Amino acid sequence: MALYGLITLLTGAGLLIAALVLITWLHRRYGVPYALLTVGMITYLGALFVQLLVVRAFDQGTQSILPLGVLALGVVASFSEETARALGYQWLAPGAVSRPQALMIGAGHGLTPALYTALIALNVGLSALAGANGGHDLTLADMSRTLAEALNSLLPVTMHMALSWLVLQAFLRGQVGWIFVAIFARAVVEITAVLLGPPTAWGVVIWRGMVALAALALIRTLAPPVTEPGSSLQR
Repeated sequence: MALYGLITLLTGAGLLIAALVLITWLHRRYGVPYALLTVGMITYLGALFVQLLVVRAFDQGTQSILPLGVLALGVVASFSEETARALGYQWLAPGAVSRPQALMIGAGHGLTPALYTALIALNVGLSALAGANGGHDLTLADMSRTLAEALNSLLPVTMHMALSWLVLQAFLRGQVGWIFVAIFARAVVEITAVLLGPPTAWGVVIWRGMVALAALALIRTLAPPVTEPGSSLQR
């Protein structure tokens, strides 16, 4: 039990440290204010509230049919989160026009569920250490599930940062189609992840890792729109 608690505690601490390193790097490297994190957190919580309402109102019979249920929930999640992201730019951060600003907002959106997972892991770890009595033998399967769940919480942060930059293009370029591109991409990612298995499955970790690499490539290659000399971006 003590070893199980220690591993879980270290996993939660690792998630918190990774989150701190990321946002500190964005702040120091690009001078982006920490306040933009709250924009991402608010958009995530707003989208989550909408998803909960839809899931509760969703026909249970349809949810029991796996392909239809996965498709519907994936579309709801992607549509609500990318719409919330766009509304965040419109109402909460109308001055955001740069890639670093978009990345900080995306980090706030993606780190919110990761921080929740970290806090749960810390609580479970501390409880296990406090009640350690040798009654639970830590196995490789336990360690594997714990690590997989941690990675499946952390890896999507890169995706959210890329999607944040993608949605901002709708405002920078005046083309709403960018939002629908983000919705479609997010739906494909989430539907595939659900079909691959639970958050503790390594198939999902591999998929999340591939998506994270693709997200990094998008962040690096998608340049801001070129403006005429002396002109300014209109939001």
